[in-house]
Amino acid sequence: MTKKTLPILTGLLATSFSYTILAQEITAWVVDGESERPYFMQLEKAFNEQFASEDVKVKIQPIPGYDDAIRAAWMSGDLPDLIMVDGPNMANYVWSGMLKPINEMVNEKILEQMLPGIIAQGTYGPDKKIYMLGQGDSSVALWGNKKYLEAAGINIPQTPSEAWDYKEFTEVLGKLKDVKGVEWPLDFKLNYGGEWNTYGYYPFIKSNGGDIIDQKTWVADGTINSDKTIDAIMKMYAWKRQGYLVPSTAGDNRFFGDKTAALSWVGNWMWRAHSESLGDDLVMIPAPKFGERAYAPNGGWGWAVPSSTQNDAEITKFLNFALSKEQVAEWSKTTGYIPARMDSMDLTPMFSEGGTAHVMALQAKEIAVVRPVHPAYPVITSEFGKALKNIFEGADPKTALNRAAMVIDDDIEDNMGYPPFDE
Repeated sequence: MTKKTLPILTGLLATSFSYTILAQEITAWVVDGESERPYFMQLEKAFNEQFASEDVKVKIQPIPGYDDAIRAAWMSGDLPDLIMVDGPNMANYVWSGMLKPINEMVNEKILEQMLPGIIAQGTYGPDKKIYMLGQGDSSVALWGNKKYLEAAGINIPQTPSEAWDYKEFTEVLGKLKDVKGVEWPLDFKLNYGGEWNTYGYYPFIKSNGGDIIDQKTWVADGTINSDKTIDAIMKMYAWKRQGYLVPSTAGDNRFFGDKTAALSWVGNWMWRAHSESLGDDLVMIPAPKFGERAYAPNGGWGWAVPSSTQNDAEITKFLNFALSKEQVAEWSKTTGYIPARMDSMDLTPMFSEGGTAHVMALQAKEIAVVRPVHPAYPVITSEFGKALKNIFEGADPKTALNRAAMVIDDDIEDNMGYPPFDE
């Protein structure tokens, strides 16, 4: 907190005096992203104008090298009043003592409007309290080139309940392979790697009845290497063997660049590139399912409050302003993320009913799957990602996943079960 002292002169009086007004200025650290920066400038200006009469101000600072900066500031005791947290890191930060709960700071009517996935992502299992809330959610859908789909005679599903099952989708890929101009039916983003391997492909494992860790016992062995998880991975690998997937070495723009891919499995962040390239030929298709129901990725950045801050009253004002219906819609319009509030959808034409990205809004409401909310998640995702990459390159799936299970379970054991998750 920084206090600004503003001298107020009363004029020439027999006994002149002065007094001070202390303007409370809170500081928020945010990610330094090109698409997010204009929004944060608007948010700072709008908040400061609205609360000027209450002498409350916010200073929003984009921070380069964000994750490293947050950890360094935590270790040195220099965290600001508010920070943005990437959803999968939340549980680790809470377990480490970095964050305090915010559910009592946020108006109940706001919480009632939040997407289920946003609430689940920000809720810490042991105490069921909310420690972070995002203004937007992400999702991944199938983006399609209508010209190729029509040439193959393919009927396009419109809602998650109509999603193609694995057999149907594999048949679609086979038909697209024979369409003139299509070299690869699907860009599966094998070139992404890293966290994408969990974020992008975990929904297919959940849809198939598998998982990457038992979310009751928090043991990986027997789950990440289970038959259902292996089966889901091998179903995806079969597409690669059949030549349906854009190779990782072929670059990032086969769908929207030279248009040699008919479909792309990727997130909302590609909207601008896809729409500018394909125009009216761009269609959005719900996530396919491997089992009885489909799942789609979820997650993103959200507001959180370091445990070190004492300015709860000012932070409460900020959180309720930033999570207001209008500000959530503004975040969505500026960044392209799905509004985190259901009542903000109508304020964002792209995601409202009839909008070009309404499919993603439906997925966020109905089939979003949250990655495991556990302090060991950084290890879980790292080991699963390595195993998946190795399997896609021809490694024995059971061997690769057995190793991942061992490393994850050893980490949890080394941390004594991450109490109170061990209870």
